[in-house]
Amino acid sequence: MVQRGLSKVFYSETCNRQSFIESIFDIFKKPVLKATKIFVKPNIVSYETYPTTTHAEVLDTVLGQLKGHEIVVGDAPAIDAGRSDKILHKSPLRKVCEDHNVKLVNLYSGKMKAVKGPRGYSIRVSALPLACDYVISLPVLKVHHNVGLSGALKNQFGYLSRRDRLFMHCRVKSLRKGIVEVNAAIPTDLFIVDAVETMIRAQECRHGGCSASLGVMIAGTDPVSIDLFGLQLLTDLEPNYGEKNRKALEYVEYASSIGLGSKTFETEKI
Repeated sequence: MVQRGLSKVFYSETCNRQSFIESIFDIFKKPVLKATKIFVKPNIVSYETYPTTTHAEVLDTVLGQLKGHEIVVGDAPAIDAGRSDKILHKSPLRKVCEDHNVKLVNLYSGKMKAVKGPRGYSIRVSALPLACDYVISLPVLKVHHNVGLSGALKNQFGYLSRRDRLFMHCRVKSLRKGIVEVNAAIPTDLFIVDAVETMIRAQECRHGGCSASLGVMIAGTDPVSIDLFGLQLLTDLEPNYGEKNRKALEYVEYASSIGLGSKTFETEKI
């Protein structure tokens, strides 16, 4: 969701995911109640579980708060992680969806829509979230070995087609612009970011990442502000922070420059 003026980042120094999420839904209950069809975007990268992937308690609590709405949950794993259908089938999040009678959708299998932004950057994205009137993103705050940070903005990378993702990782297309343009194509209304545990050095164990404790939950509507706040939290944890921070700011600042969020924000502890 595009911000105007000073943004607000909500956070809590807690390991109690459920309590934090319930508080966030109290804050945002009016826009949620107005929504008819809601898309929920977890972070399912590979076979690896939390903190590579969204924690089951986060998705369970969010779906519990959305009772009475038409809900769709969907993601598409990394293109080099293996068979996407099998990854989703084995994901702990599939059981959570089944418990709430909600389908976990493989976005690779659905309809894609071609989008060309005003800056001339063309992508193909999942049509499913575009058919919903409210979008909730559930990233895990992680260091990323290629782009510095995986957080609010990077989580929407899962909307892209296999072809686009391959071209971006092979540098045929700009990865930095791709992360930002997919957020412009499919706006997110609410971000709930899990930083109780994080990944440092890289976003997955298979890429050299390892878990570390932060003990923080974050939420808000501005992905730029949230990611800048997340970078601050990682300062003392990430051994190569300077380089990761530089890489992350390349796309976070670009997102700010095209109006996707603000670099000026206030925080509210809840």
